Amino acid sequence: MKKQTITIENFFDIVRCNSSYFLRVILVSFILSLFYVSTKSNYYESKISLYAAGELEDGGLLSQYSSIADNLGISTMTPSANYYIPDIVDSRSLKEELVNKKWNNLKFSEPKNLVEYWQIDEKGFLTKFLLKLKRLFFNNKFENKEISNLNSAIKNLNELIYVDEQNSGLILVSVNMEEPQLAADIANYISQYVVDFVKSQQKSFADKSRNFIDERLSIAKKDLEESEVKLTNFRKENPLLLDTPDLQLSRARFMRDVEVNQEVFITLRKQLEIAKIESNKERLYINVLDKAYPNPSKNKPNRLLLIFIFTFLGLFFSIFFEIIRINFKNITKK
Repeated sequence: MKKQTITIENFFDIVRCNSSYFLRVILVSFILSLFYVSTKSNYYESKISLYAAGELEDGGLLSQYSSIADNLGISTMTPSANYYIPDIVDSRSLKEELVNKKWNNLKFSEPKNLVEYWQIDEKGFLTKFLLKLKRLFFNNKFENKEISNLNSAIKNLNELIYVDEQNSGLILVSVNMEEPQLAADIANYISQYVVDFVKSQQKSFADKSRNFIDERLSIAKKDLEESEVKLTNFRKENPLLLDTPDLQLSRARFMRDVEVNQEVFITLRKQLEIAKIESNKERLYINVLDKAYPNPSKNKPNRLLLIFIFTFLGLFFSIFFEIIRINFKNITKK
């Protein structure tokens, strides 16, 4: 059997012979694409830009705590100096706050959270029917409506928030929403959340470190007092006039204990004052270079592009199936 091949000449013959059919396909595809794009909401984009301030990389509080711990022979886990901003923006905790917060909007007369704004909790007839079928065949006794709505809203947010990390370290966060002001409000909330999160985490670490030094200072003070008492008692019981080599060695050991404990106590006392200052000092960890402002220009969808793509795909698949049909017809004839 001879293998059939489609040449460019045959291809144009197929298109020419079935031109009316392909025109109908184009028309139907165009009408369907119009219907599809008419159901898509307009989205407006607002952007913020963030930059790590680099404050954590100076030889300040964290390096001092590390040196104290090293001097005392204690291993501490010092957190990384730089927080990875994209991870904070992509975190579920932030998305939950965004979903649950009541936002001012034009769609409703009063503030609504995003579950209410997107009307996720209001199921249509078809959705309710599909949910009933799902419960009938895949019954889940642990199903929770609130968590399910929250997850749906977070899924929507994941598709509307974009994070772009530049080579310079600049972080661009874009938020797309159905209203320009709402997009700007959410973007600015994200920037404030990142700043507050990093600040609170560093403040928490500074407080823990200060408490650690305070506890070590109490222990050092107690050790110093005990060593001083031992040295004083030894001196009372063993005057210098009655010294022997063994007594001199013991006296030197007691004096060394006092000196070591005194040095530790003085070091910790100084570092405690530094820790108190550092713990209460305002520090800049994240720079917000650009705040978000309402952008009245529509960002997406690109309706003309969608119409063109859908129409082209309709024509492409119709030609593809027509070629298959003709080949199959020729094979069956032979």
